[in-house]
Amino acid sequence: MRIGLIGAGNMGQIHLRVMKMIGVEVAGVCDIKPDILEKVKKEYKVPVYTNYQEMLEKESPDGVIIATPPHLHREQAIYALKKGFYVLLEKPMGANLNDAIAIYKKAKRTNRLMVAFSLRFHGLFLKVKEYLEKDLGDILFQWHIALGRLPYNEWIGSKDKSGGMINENAVHIIYYFLWYAGDIKKVIGKCWTLNESVDIEDNAVATFIHKNGAVSTIMQTWTAQHRWRKWGLQATQGTVTVDGYLEGEYTISKKEFQILEKGNFSEPVEKMYARQLRHFIYSIESNEKPIVNEVDGLKVHKVVNALYRSSESGRVITLR
Repeated sequence: MRIGLIGAGNMGQIHLRVMKMIGVEVAGVCDIKPDILEKVKKEYKVPVYTNYQEMLEKESPDGVIIATPPHLHREQAIYALKKGFYVLLEKPMGANLNDAIAIYKKAKRTNRLMVAFSLRFHGLFLKVKEYLEKDLGDILFQWHIALGRLPYNEWIGSKDKSGGMINENAVHIIYYFLWYAGDIKKVIGKCWTLNESVDIEDNAVATFIHKNGAVSTIMQTWTAQHRWRKWGLQATQGTVTVDGYLEGEYTISKKEFQILEKGNFSEPVEKMYARQLRHFIYSIESNEKPIVNEVDGLKVHKVVNALYRSSESGRVITLR
């Protein structure tokens, strides 16, 4: 299996490590920064390009990973899909809802787009999903609190390039809310910008009402004075709490105070990305639609857009 990579920044470097880890051949790497390409060429001994179209034409990979900033996703993903490639597109689908709609329209005719909502492949989130299906019943409400700082990145503070903190980062959380509790019907939220050097929101809180009546809440800041992260849920038959995010102390319990499982979850983050990449490869080999695809990407973007509209208007936004 030969995979091409467009974008070799932070996420691109993770994808390269994971491809090497599980024995996937890197067909070629494209980036606009000469220093990054020099590093990649030296470390991985692979062809490098500054033009992604040239790379796809000359190397003809079996699939392509796009790990560029969100504002570039629309052009690159649509081009690759038009050329018949399977595409693993880093989240979010685009910098805004219009980008997502354009990619969705092209992808739905090909069944070849996978959107990298990687929590679908994380060990702890998979564990909680399994307990939900067999022991815990229906979700009543779930929460996610993420207090952190603005990531060091040259493009993330630009609304035109990243789409915002919620659009670029919190889509992971919105995705698993949808995965756990189903489609969202109503959104109410509020965004703030405290950092004067950016034009995106760096604080946000939102409540989502799902079609089945479940309620999900997210609170996120990139201006916290200390870091803190928690998530969990209350279901009809049980409770989940996690002190952390991808790792940390967790407890899963059911009625009558019965502890089903507890511990300190920890696994290398590469395992999550390896499961994700293996599914992408399986989709290519079997010519099947990836399990996380343009339908999920568009649903998440519609929720993000509704949150921004709610913050601007002060109203509850109903999704149709």
